[in-house]
Amino acid sequence: MPASKKPARDSGLAETRSFKLRPADRAALERYAVLAEGVSRMFGDYCEVVLHSLEDLSSSVTAIFNGHVTGRSVGSPVTDLALEVLDRSLGPEGDVVGPYFSRTESGRPLKSVTVLIRNECRAPIGFLCINFDISVPFSELMKTFLPGPDSAGERGEHFVSDVPALVRGAVEEERREVLRLEGVSQTERNRRLILALERRGLFGIKGAVEHAARELGVTKFTIYKY
Repeated sequence: MPASKKPARDSGLAETRSFKLRPADRAALERYAVLAEGVSRMFGDYCEVVLHSLEDLSSSVTAIFNGHVTGRSVGSPVTDLALEVLDRSLGPEGDVVGPYFSRTESGRPLKSVTVLIRNECRAPIGFLCINFDISVPFSELMKTFLPGPDSAGERGEHFVSDVPALVRGAVEEERREVLRLEGVSQTERNRRLILALERRGLFGIKGAVEHAARELGVTKFTIYKY
């Protein structure tokens, strides 16, 4: 949630000031921290992702990534705007509120989304806020989405709708590699191909062995043998 310039107002959550959380609730919130970090890495330095706990609204921020966007850190309090949005999330708008727009203390415009986090009993325990600095020049923003000198190399990934298509794509890719080998028998090619598919973890997917056997023209027992 962005830091707001508005004075705090009374609201249902503001009056409560805190929620009683169980150890299981705290553990559940901690697991969202890695999700918050992943989102911040995906969208770059201009995307702040904040994890709040409702246990103590005076120091609700339990994890924050790219906190320079609003100038906050772990231990910062909830904002008045956060309380408003949380009230809305407990109403007809549901657990996801936004996108909505606000400004930081320094005047930078933000586009934000807030997601209420509930425990297994559907009780609110925290919320995840994504705040994007939309004052950034487009050219600078695009740099965060393009490969840089420190970026990892491109990797092939199969985006498919079913297991047969996934297996087919993997077999075709590995087959191209195996066909480059010279002086290798078909049996040895199949063996190497099967081992390559195994290294990918493909055979851990239900039904993948049968589909791979069909693609290779062998029996599933041949695959198990290797």
